Amino acid sequence: MEQNGANDLPYVVHTSEELGKYLVASRDLTPGDLVLTERPLVFGPKGMLDPEEVMPCVGCYKPVLTEAGERCAKCGWPVCSGNCPGLKDPRHHAAECEILSLRSECALNDMADYYRHDALLPLRCVLLQKTDPEGWKNLLEMQSHMECRTPGTEAYDEANEFIVEYLMHNFVSKLDEKQKKTYEITAELLHRICGIIDTNALEIRLPQGSELNALYAETYKMEHSCVPNTKHTFNLSPKDRKDLYKITIKAVVPIIKDNHISTMYSHALWGTQARRQHLKDTKFFACKCPRCSDPTELGTYLSAMRCLGDGNNPCDGIHLPQDPLDDETDWSCNKCPAKVSNSQINMVISQMGEDVENVLMMGGSVTVLENLLFRLSTFLHPNHYHMYTIKHSLVQLYGRQPGYTSKEILEKKIKICRELIAVTKTLDPGNARLSLYNSVLQHELHSALVMKFKNGVKDDEVKPLLTEAKLAVEDALNSLKDDMEEVSGKKLQSVIEGSKHEFERLCKQKNLEI
Repeated sequence: MEQNGANDLPYVVHTSEELGKYLVASRDLTPGDLVLTERPLVFGPKGMLDPEEVMPCVGCYKPVLTEAGERCAKCGWPVCSGNCPGLKDPRHHAAECEILSLRSECALNDMADYYRHDALLPLRCVLLQKTDPEGWKNLLEMQSHMECRTPGTEAYDEANEFIVEYLMHNFVSKLDEKQKKTYEITAELLHRICGIIDTNALEIRLPQGSELNALYAETYKMEHSCVPNTKHTFNLSPKDRKDLYKITIKAVVPIIKDNHISTMYSHALWGTQARRQHLKDTKFFACKCPRCSDPTELGTYLSAMRCLGDGNNPCDGIHLPQDPLDDETDWSCNKCPAKVSNSQINMVISQMGEDVENVLMMGGSVTVLENLLFRLSTFLHPNHYHMYTIKHSLVQLYGRQPGYTSKEILEKKIKICRELIAVTKTLDPGNARLSLYNSVLQHELHSALVMKFKNGVKDDEVKPLLTEAKLAVEDALNSLKDDMEEVSGKKLQSVIEGSKHEFERLCKQKNLEI
């Protein structure tokens, strides 16, 4: 942390039986106010999607070809270069290299199993006993939820097979007496470390395509909310290498003194059941935030179904969960007596989710997307998250693909953009998690409004139309202000800046003051 002392901190740490440690605002905070900033205690690479082809360098995490890449001269693990600075940095590879070197042989086949990069972070954690004793003490204060990770559970068995046994068999069993006195490394401790990582680690996506998990001494205390009031960013290109992956957390909406300070550990565009299940599976708690507790999800109806009727007679109402915090709740229509079981709802949603995923993976055309949207609209509320996904793709094609630039298409695009923006702003008013989604929508709205103007509108429509276009492009850029470390954020900003300059030139040419 880099505030000037405990009394200056914008938060205080509280503890409860239900939440464990959590942060509460010590004073009123406004959007943009710094909550905290800190360097990571420890970090490590995640495995690549296709480790037989590509693995992350253990020094800098740049993807390297698995078979053709260089190897660390001491331990034989894949590296980008023998001169990679991270190989001599104890926060990266230097400390673990001594342990990894205990396995003298190198692999030529089945290298994904031989070099398990997901085991490096647990190893780096236990090495804190020597490299950072104070950090080790902080790490052991983190929740591990071992009560949910008993033998026979999926979490325990996966950790045991892929991390604990791997480390114990290949490396820990080869420690000499001096090393055994330096490090306490047992299977039980490694399981606890795996629990700490699963519960508290934050994911960092690097520009080159690889991903890390990192643990932070203060940040982990922030509780989850499906409508978070903070946003965090990571320093990926610091002047001082010690600040690499430093996290900065800022308020994105007003936070009143004594209110909880929250982040989000799930996807903001998933429905309530999907979010809650994900949190149960990965973080071992059941979310009861205001959004999860509201059947309408803050009036967005992001999970709502159209009435399926009682038999063959559906009405024009919508099905909502009677108790969204009950995983087995029935779904009732808000206009007729029809009820549907949760299992039926899940079956329909699951099938539709597969359809959406398949279409997007194939790079669906306008026709394919529209056909799927029409089919889904029979069962889903217009704002349902599957509908949102398809519409978000469609608005990026309308007005751009040949054959889809007519006046009617532009009006449809404008209407959909406005609707999706309203949903997005409700779910994420401070751009904590959906900044890129909002930016794309605002930019597409801007483009459609400008195109509509160029096609010709009535005189009294010009100013309100172009004013909305100006506000949209400004909102699109403002949404990205904290996303400049990400490649996608930089690319999107460049495109939107170009649109803004074109808009300004257009207004100047037409002698319009907007």
